[in-house]
Amino acid sequence: MQVRRGNGMRKRQGKRAGLIFVSMVLIMGALGCSGKSGTGADNAGETGKTADKTFDFQQSATLTMFNGTVSPDYYKDYVEPHIKKKFPNVKIEHINPGDPGNGLDSLIAAQKIPDIYLTATNGVPALLERGLLADIDPIAKTNKIDLTVFEDPMLQSIRGISAKGELFGLPWTYGSTALFYNKDIFDRYGIAYPKSGMTWDSPELRDLVVKLNRPQDGIRGIMFNLGNMLGQNQLSLPLVDPKTDKALVQAEGFKRILDTFASLYKLGGEVDPADFDASGQKAFITKRNVAIWAGNAVYPMLIDLEKKGQGFNWDIVSLPTFKEAPGIGTQYFGAVWAVSAANGKQELATHIISLLTSAEVQIEGGGLIRFPTLKDPTVKDSLGKGDSFLQSKNMKSLQINKIPAATTPTKYDSAASGVLVSKAVEVIRGQKDSNTALREAAEEIEKKIAEIRGAK
Repeated sequence: MQVRRGNGMRKRQGKRAGLIFVSMVLIMGALGCSGKSGTGADNAGETGKTADKTFDFQQSATLTMFNGTVSPDYYKDYVEPHIKKKFPNVKIEHINPGDPGNGLDSLIAAQKIPDIYLTATNGVPALLERGLLADIDPIAKTNKIDLTVFEDPMLQSIRGISAKGELFGLPWTYGSTALFYNKDIFDRYGIAYPKSGMTWDSPELRDLVVKLNRPQDGIRGIMFNLGNMLGQNQLSLPLVDPKTDKALVQAEGFKRILDTFASLYKLGGEVDPADFDASGQKAFITKRNVAIWAGNAVYPMLIDLEKKGQGFNWDIVSLPTFKEAPGIGTQYFGAVWAVSAANGKQELATHIISLLTSAEVQIEGGGLIRFPTLKDPTVKDSLGKGDSFLQSKNMKSLQINKIPAATTPTKYDSAASGVLVSKAVEVIRGQKDSNTALREAAEEIEKKIAEIRGAK
């Protein structure tokens, strides 16, 4: 199925790097952590026309879009043209939260509430706390917008943010995680490439790590993106209790994860503290002294290096899983389109975000390394098909593991994740045992929560 592109749809491969998930810290910084603003559903106005009326796609309107997830260039190239094509008389004023005066609190104070939001899932709680988001369910029902087309765990994850199971966003993409490996290192030592379907405890994985650890050559067998592997962990463990706001990181499952990763890393011998960082990305992509890396969201960087003639021979297999959760990948975490509860434009805004999550747009997105969120096999098959370089890679391995619904996020998760990752680094470096590290993490997280509460 070919995607028809509107005028101005420029295929700039280099700008794929514009699809950058804003980190938890940056998103929460843009949204702020203060209390409710009083701009809730009471100001929502009408949510849609009756179901027996045809929606007017030719209507004239101006809407504002708060974009905290992709670069302005990416928005202009791969979002705006679709809106212009389907809604020729609708003008979208793009709000970049990084520009002066465009922080959410500043917009609220100026009574310039956006009509549409593009945020990551961990940014939704701060919007909800202010009463800024409209429930999409009744609008979709009135306008006969089919929500069953989305992957169930993704919708469940978004519904889980609300205590009542309301739907405050539509999933646009997913930050999939894989086991990357440097084929050049494997080839240098004559070692067979890894295969999909391994577990973290499997003898074949441990054997690979042992064989690939070559301290005499400065090569380490394995590293991990700890922020991803802990924040969206495969055991579906929450960082903070959404009801009590207490840290939950002393759960046995977190000890299991930390001990597993530490044991794999230490197969390479004594750990030099300077030899391990929290993400491992620089070691795998820039230094290229790590054979295997568990990570995500680096495809635009790898494509860009290849186009500059600076690439290397890499591929991926499915992320190993825990035997307690066989076949389960990392939790859903991705970009979400949401509709404002203010300004009375919910029906039009919902039609716009429905378009942006449609099969046609997602097939194009799959070619741009946006992980599809629809059940449609044709859409799923589009992943990585837009770049000849990626067509030689094992992109199908990204869809082997099941995506579990995410735990209920809280506005404290960003701070909690940062603390947990720093303690995990200490465990892997051999500076603390996991019990001590997790106890200290819980104490520090609860101090952070108290500070955030006190800042209101």
